[in-house]
Amino acid sequence: MKRRKFLGLGFTSVAAIATLQTLGSASILSEHPKAFDATTGDAALKDAYGTTNVMKDDKAVLKLPDIAENGAAVPITVSTSLSNAKNMTIIIDENPRPLAVSWDLSEGTIPKFSTRIKMRKTSNVRLIVEDANGKLHEAVKQVKVTVGGCGG
Repeated sequence: MKRRKFLGLGFTSVAAIATLQTLGSASILSEHPKAFDATTGDAALKDAYGTTNVMKDDKAVLKLPDIAENGAAVPITVSTSLSNAKNMTIIIDENPRPLAVSWDLSEGTIPKFSTRIKMRKTSNVRLIVEDANGKLHEAVKQVKVTVGGCGG
């Protein structure tokens, strides 16, 4: 394969992926536009689900470090033991825009995701899992964001 054709295929692939990501973002934003603009965690929760009533239980599982040395890239893994999970949302209470991400789940999806989130400062991070019956399950963990990784 010649170099130009190879590079052309690479650029075409990147453009296609960017287009698909944009379309996916648009569908998420169209479902909860107010929730992404909310300035408090409870407002984001209310805008996304219509209520702030949640059950704190072990059905929502949130794994992230106790101390984040770099608030720009905090590793997080979320999952649920619910077989009928419909949606999973991460809310970071102290961020200027608390709703970080929301996943709509299809039937048969394995509800486990790992990503990195950006945290402005020490905050509670909440995982909200909505089941097919509309009940909300929550896991909360406080993460301390340090400056310079000194733990102070």
